[in-house]
Amino acid sequence: MSLKKELLELFELNRGTVFSGTSLAERFGVSRNAVWKAVNSLKEDGHQVVSDGKKGYLMMDSSDRLSAEGVRSHLPEGLKDININVFDSVDSTNVEAGRIFLSQKQGGVVVIAEQQYAGRTRKGSRFYSPYGTGLYISLIIPVRIGMDKNEQIVSDIASVVHRAIKDSAGADTVIRPPCDLYLAGKKVCGMLIEGNVDLTVCEISCLTIGIGVNVTTEDFPDDIKENVASLGTAAVRCRLAAEIIRGLYGSFGLKGADV
Repeated sequence: MSLKKELLELFELNRGTVFSGTSLAERFGVSRNAVWKAVNSLKEDGHQVVSDGKKGYLMMDSSDRLSAEGVRSHLPEGLKDININVFDSVDSTNVEAGRIFLSQKQGGVVVIAEQQYAGRTRKGSRFYSPYGTGLYISLIIPVRIGMDKNEQIVSDIASVVHRAIKDSAGADTVIRPPCDLYLAGKKVCGMLIEGNVDLTVCEISCLTIGIGVNVTTEDFPDDIKENVASLGTAAVRCRLAAEIIRGLYGSFGLKGADV
């Protein structure tokens, strides 16, 4: 792992804690100048890492830039090596996850984006996904589940996301079947769940789970603004993503989800 990534993981796990340049250099076996360059690179990427006078560096609690390292820092050890891909912008996280899954041939995939420009809802309409204010995440999970469990699967996924939001953001959403989450009567989260079916054994062989959460979005298009809202909280999106990943892997009994 590069110094930049190691610093990011350390800062994510210790937000608000000051680390001196000397202690960081000793910790990672590099020069203070190397630390300074890596910190500046993090700042250029949009992470709110600041210098506290002569004391050192710290990550602000308000820092909310998405990164694979930031997500992994909140995952249990058994899930830290899963394939997490973070993008500035994609057409659809579900579609991008499918591309990556097909190219790697095996194992699960996580795709997270700061923005979607062609995200879609279950009804096929556009899912509003502005830059930097929501969590747009898709997971592809290889499974073996009977087709008769379809409704239970959707319900379980909605429950996992509900719990992840409550644990990481303190917002107690309400599930409206099949899998939308509402807060104060307005939709704050939608999901698009798709499955590949193995007809030879009548089983779902792979699930693609797309989740869109309005975290701090304020300006919505006129055609939806009366019916949607945001969590309205300074939730750390990397932590929310990690809680969703851990919850879903645990829900399907996959190895590595234990804390």
